[in-house]
Amino acid sequence: MFERFALIRREPFTEVAPFETEVDRFLNNALSLFELLVYVGGPLILEHELLAPMEVFDRDGHTVVRLEVPGVKMEDIDISVSDGMLTIKGEKKLEEEIKEEDCYCSERSYGSFRRTLSVPKGIDGSKISATYDKGILEVSLPKLEEKQGHKVTVKAKKAKG
Repeated sequence: MFERFALIRREPFTEVAPFETEVDRFLNNALSLFELLVYVGGPLILEHELLAPMEVFDRDGHTVVRLEVPGVKMEDIDISVSDGMLTIKGEKKLEEEIKEEDCYCSERSYGSFRRTLSVPKGIDGSKISATYDKGILEVSLPKLEEKQGHKVTVKAKKAKG
């Protein structure tokens, strides 16, 4: 006659969090697949721009910019600093042409990437360096050494006379 109902306590945003995560994932994928229409003296061509995931952090007196660029050869990476901007660009080239009729599935992406960041104040631009290992590019921006102040000792003024 009477049905039993169990009371379940729900946190207000726990049901929204998975949806928000999915929306973020969708938007990130959409941005990484952003295609530019380029006019090349004739028909419109779709040009694919790659997304190079990045992280920026401080370590041992340096600001470090780390990018994931798997499959990009070191000689296809260009790093420049100009007018307070750090630009990192490169290209992942097709290794071999695979005929469409011979391909069952291809989820790999090829194309160029470009990341431009403002260089933080207090960076020694002449000592910026970069390393590349296993598809990870790490750009190190050394901070200028802060000049240490010195303590001024207060002395009593000698009385005249």
